[in-house]
Amino acid sequence: MIIDFHAHPGYAHDLAGLREELRPLLREAAYHGVQWVCLNAIADWSPSPSPRAVRKGNDAVLALMSDYPDRVIGLCYVNPLHGEAARKELDRCVVNGGMAGIKLWIACKANHPSVDPIAARAAELNVPILQHCFYVPGLAWQTTPADVADLAARHPKMKMVIAHLTACMERGLADIQPYPNVCVDFAGGEPEATWVERAVKWLGAERVVFGTDTPIRTYGSSLGRVYQAKLTARQRALILSGNARRLLGRRFPG
Repeated sequence: MIIDFHAHPGYAHDLAGLREELRPLLREAAYHGVQWVCLNAIADWSPSPSPRAVRKGNDAVLALMSDYPDRVIGLCYVNPLHGEAARKELDRCVVNGGMAGIKLWIACKANHPSVDPIAARAAELNVPILQHCFYVPGLAWQTTPADVADLAARHPKMKMVIAHLTACMERGLADIQPYPNVCVDFAGGEPEATWVERAVKWLGAERVVFGTDTPIRTYGSSLGRVYQAKLTARQRALILSGNARRLLGRRFPG
């Protein structure tokens, strides 16, 4: 079994368009042996979308979960700057809607005070947070692994996966290494060799999660990072599905 922990349905701003984009993505996933995709729609792709846009994006994911109950796992996108509205949206989608986790993007940094209630609620519900994360010159306003380390220290029961290993680099791995509640995925970015091994060396295979950032990156190139890496069979199995299943816990539909 392979689980893609980091996927998007597409770029469309309406459900009909996302349905059209998702169909070929799921065909490609199946061709490469990927059974489950953890799907999130980042509202209207604006940095800090309105509550209405957030709800519309999450409604699309709920519909796609219904369309593909044996393929799609939903992650609820929230904008922490919405305060109580964000908390209510989280409960609407996770508690009542059956989503299995939370997605945070670039509305604010992970160590912003508005994220604390989201992290606390995620810990209460025992669901993981997937956090967009970067160390890139010129993008200092985006969340870095150091910001995530600040949050993880305040919320040790929270489970978080930081995205984009090759944009976090070894500096990012060093930042999160002391916090066992933080994992990393290698979604997006260029499919450079050796990064999966470096993540395993710094964190252990139990803290490295397979993700693609599809449709931004293909399944072939993303899986190539795992299959070309010098890993044991156990390490490869943990990265491709075991760690995702552990993070999702009882909410994993499989």
